[in-house]
Amino acid sequence: MTDITVVTTFHKPGLDLYGQRFLDSFAENVDPKIKLLVYAEDCKPSVDPLCENIKVLDAKEVLPKLNAFKERWKDDPKANGIPPDEIKRRRPRDWNKEFKWDAIRFANKTYAVFDACERSKDWCVWMDADTFVHSEWSYKDFAALLPKTSWITYVGRGKGSQTWPECGFYGLNLKDRWCQDFLAEFERMY
Repeated sequence: MTDITVVTTFHKPGLDLYGQRFLDSFAENVDPKIKLLVYAEDCKPSVDPLCENIKVLDAKEVLPKLNAFKERWKDDPKANGIPPDEIKRRRPRDWNKEFKWDAIRFANKTYAVFDACERSKDWCVWMDADTFVHSEWSYKDFAALLPKTSWITYVGRGKGSQTWPECGFYGLNLKDRWCQDFLAEFERMY
């Protein structure tokens, strides 16, 4: 059987707004053979102790590379949602999309995925914590979303579902060399 680990992260406002609902729906509807790693930042979500497949980790404790990244870039506007002036001239359609410049905010997700991949065996799947699992999700149905012949899988959006990825759900095949190379390069970029 393929080992599947799902990963997510949130902070205290996220826990209160959507995170606890996600955890409860995951515990209730996802096959317990599928593990969930939760990287909680400055909060303590409630998890039924009988849910052995859900593990909550303290992000500040287990992600030292994230902490170092945030410390290094905390005072740099271009890493905190404010693009440099030259971008406004070179990319007039993109400069106002501040999320593209918020490396600090999105680093939580990235470093949680890096760590979860090291803790996982076969597949590591990112799932946004604002997800609600509304129906039973069997191991078989979940595993069917993770093709053994691919190193990455994602939900496509846009025309023909291939315009851009919906990064709220994607899977990484950790047994594939291309996936390992991608992860190493992705982390190096950070």
